[in-house]
Amino acid sequence: MQIYEISGFDTGVSRAGVNYLQPADSFQNIQNGLINRQVLQSRKGFQQWSLGYNSTRHLKSRVLGIFQNILTVSNTYETLAVDKDNLYRYNETTNGFDLIPFGGSLAAVTSFGIASNEYYVTGTTYPFGDGTNRFVFTGKGMSAVYFYDGTNILDYTDVTDNPDYIAFASGNIINAVRVFWFGERLNFIAPLIGSQEYPQGMLYSAIRTASGNGDNYNFSGAGLLQIDTYEHIIGAAILGDKIVLNVNKSNWLIEKTKDAFNPYFSRKIPSVLGTDASFSPVVWNGEVRSLGKTGIIMTDGRQSARVDNRIPYFTQDDIDSNTFELTYGGFDRSTSQFLWAYLSNPEDPDEIILTSTQDKVLAYNYDFPSYSVYDMRFSVFGESINGQNLSWDDIHNDTGDHPEWATWDETEDLWDKIGLSATVQKTLAGDDLGFIYELDRDFDDYRVQILAPGISIAANAVITTYDHAFIAGDTVILEGVVGMLDLDGSSLNGIPTLVTATTANTITIDQDTTDFTAWTSDGYVSKPINFYAETIPFNPFRSAGLKVQVSHIEFLIDNNGASLLVDIFMDGSTSPFKENIMLATSGGYKEREWLTISVNNTCDFMTLKMKQESASLQIRITSIRIHCKPGGYSNG
Repeated sequence: MQIYEISGFDTGVSRAGVNYLQPADSFQNIQNGLINRQVLQSRKGFQQWSLGYNSTRHLKSRVLGIFQNILTVSNTYETLAVDKDNLYRYNETTNGFDLIPFGGSLAAVTSFGIASNEYYVTGTTYPFGDGTNRFVFTGKGMSAVYFYDGTNILDYTDVTDNPDYIAFASGNIINAVRVFWFGERLNFIAPLIGSQEYPQGMLYSAIRTASGNGDNYNFSGAGLLQIDTYEHIIGAAILGDKIVLNVNKSNWLIEKTKDAFNPYFSRKIPSVLGTDASFSPVVWNGEVRSLGKTGIIMTDGRQSARVDNRIPYFTQDDIDSNTFELTYGGFDRSTSQFLWAYLSNPEDPDEIILTSTQDKVLAYNYDFPSYSVYDMRFSVFGESINGQNLSWDDIHNDTGDHPEWATWDETEDLWDKIGLSATVQKTLAGDDLGFIYELDRDFDDYRVQILAPGISIAANAVITTYDHAFIAGDTVILEGVVGMLDLDGSSLNGIPTLVTATTANTITIDQDTTDFTAWTSDGYVSKPINFYAETIPFNPFRSAGLKVQVSHIEFLIDNNGASLLVDIFMDGSTSPFKENIMLATSGGYKEREWLTISVNNTCDFMTLKMKQESASLQIRITSIRIHCKPGGYSNG
C-alpha cells in the first residue's frame, strides 16, 4: 500500500518515498476557502470595521474609494473613504467616520452626486507647495477635481480655493480616470479637459516647488503626454519608478527622463490581452495584474503575459460582461492574495439576480498558486494602519458593540485580537450599503446582534438589530437566542432561514413564529459560509495504464469542534460513490486530529469534494493522505 499525501501543499518527493502534490495539481475548485500557510481552510474572517457615520454603522451610500492619506507634516496617516455623496475621515476616538464638509467656493454644495456604480473615485496625497497636507481626488462621475486640506473639501481648479492653480492651455481639468503623485508632479490619467476627453493622454503638472509650480499646468515641465495608439487607457498603476497604463489590447509604460521640460516618454509592451475594468489593476511584487473580458493579464514593465491558465475561461463565463467595469482589484498582504470584486453571471439564466453590484470576490493566492471564489459583496478595497486601541476597561465593560467582551473568558474572539491595533497594516473593503470591513479577522463575517424588541411573533418574523448588511435572498442562521429557542441555531431545531425583506435595522425572515416561545434576550443573525473544495481526478498510476485501488483516506483537521462533509466520486460519475460522510472533530485536548474515511474501491480515477456550512467554526485541513495501490488495467 502506498500513501499519497496532500500535505504542506508543496511539490516533490520526500526521502521516505511519499509523493506530494502541489495546490495547482491538487484542487480544481475552491469556494469560500484558501490555502494559507500550507493549510487549506474555510474563509471566515471579515468584520465591520467602524461604528459609522451619524450614529449609524455605515456611510450614506455605496463606497467608491478607501484611501490612506499621508500627513506629510507629521509623517502620520489617516484613513479616508468616499461614497456617492461625500468624503469621510476615520475618527480613532469614536471608531467612526466623520463627514468632511464642503467649503470655500463649494460651501453651498452638499453632495458629489455620483450617479453610476461604475464611477469609482481616485485620489492621492499631494502636498501644497509649502509642504502642508493635502489630498487630491476626482473620478469619472465627478464634475470637478477636489482636494481636502484637513478641514474642508475644496475645488482644486478654483483659484480662490487653490491660488497656485494655473490651467492647461486648452482649459480646466474636470476629472480623470486616475490621479497619481509621481515624479514630484500631479498626474491625471485619461483626463477630461474642458469639454475634450483625452482617452490616450496623461496630463501632468510642473515639478512641485515652494512657489506652487506643482499646481501649474501651463509652465515649462508641464504638459499632456499622449500614447501613440488608437486604444483607450482603461486603467493605470504605479510600478516602482514607472507608470503602467492598461489599455484595450495592450499595456504601455511611462518612464521618466532626465529632461525637466519633457519629463516622460512612453513605450508599448507587447501583450496578448487587454484590460476592460478601470480599477482592476493590482500591483504586487514587481508586477501589475488586471482583468480583461478574455482573461487575466500580468505585466512587469518588460513583458506582458496571460496568467490565468488555471481558470482560462473565468472572466468570460463567470463575470457579467455587461457590468465588467464594476470589477475592482485589491491586494491582501496577510494572505498574499490578489482580490477582484465582481458581479457574477447567474448559473441559471432564469435565476433572479439579487443585486446589480458585486456579489463575488475572485482571489489568487500568490504564495501558493491557487484560485478561490468568495461570497462577499464588496465594492472596493483599500488599506489602513489606523485603528482603535481599546483599554482594559473598554474591553472588560459592555461596549454595546461587542457585549461578549464583558465576559472575556467566554468570548469567541481571539484574545490577542480583541480591539483594533492602530499600527497594523489592514486590508479594508467597502460595500454597496456603505459599510466598511476589515479583512483577515478570525470571526464575524456577516453578523449582527439582535436588539429589543427582538424577534416578533408573526407569520413572517421581524428581527430588530443594529444597522446590518443583509439583503433579501440571504440565508441566515440565528445563534445565542434566549427564549425563542425554536429559531436558535445552537439548538436541535435550529435551521437556516431565508431573508425576505430588510430595512436599515430590521430583518424579515421566512419563518412563522406564531407558535414559538417569545424572544427574551440576546442572539445574533449570521450568514453561514459555504466552504467547498474539489480535488482534481486522482490516479497516480494512470500513466502506466492502471486503475487505482483506494483503501482509505485520512484528513488531519484542526480540533476546534468543526465538522466536514465529504463526497467521493468515481470515474467522473455525477452521482457520488459515497455522499455526505461526516468528519467531526472531538474538540479534545489535541490541536489537530486524524479522521478516516474507508473507501475500499477500485476506479480509473477518484475525486473528493469537501463541504462545510458554518456561521462560526472555521475548518482547517493540514493534510490529506490517500492510501492506495495499483489496481487492474484501465479500460480508458
